[in-house]
Amino acid sequence: MKQLRLLAATVLLSVPFGVLAKPTQASSKSSVKDLNQQALLVELTGKDLSKENDIALYAEMVSAYQNDDEIAFKSRLQSLLTRFPQSSYADNALFLAGRMAVDHNNFAEAIKYFAQVEKEYPRSNKVVAAKFAKAMTYKKMNLPEFALRTLKEVRAKYPGSPESFRADVELKMIK
Repeated sequence: MKQLRLLAATVLLSVPFGVLAKPTQASSKSSVKDLNQQALLVELTGKDLSKENDIALYAEMVSAYQNDDEIAFKSRLQSLLTRFPQSSYADNALFLAGRMAVDHNNFAEAIKYFAQVEKEYPRSNKVVAAKFAKAMTYKKMNLPEFALRTLKEVRAKYPGSPESFRADVELKMIK
């Protein structure tokens, strides 16, 4: 039952509050629809999500990650990325999503998340870690040529970083 509520909340949160109202309707009808949607979210989740901030959502994501609760994690991730796309926690959230996908042997999804960190947050502190994690995911997928290319890129682009030293060790082990 709890999983069903989280799934319903995820679906509802993926649609912005004003999207469901037609532009020709009076503003009072639109606000009633918004209030109804907010009331439904409160009923499904047990808390008023419109009053949450990005810090609280990220904290809930970390808790869900630690408890290995994939449904709650993805629900919070979706909410964070749609409601707070410019949050300073968005890159960390995507990186955690990639880590959770690797933990659940969903390698294609993990690579997608790691690539999203690199593409959407190029100045993030998680870019190097995401690139290294992507290389390790390729290694787990038994794609050594992709892993080698990515590890060499980590070593060349980010010399002196902890990931570059780890990449050196991994390159020696692969060869």
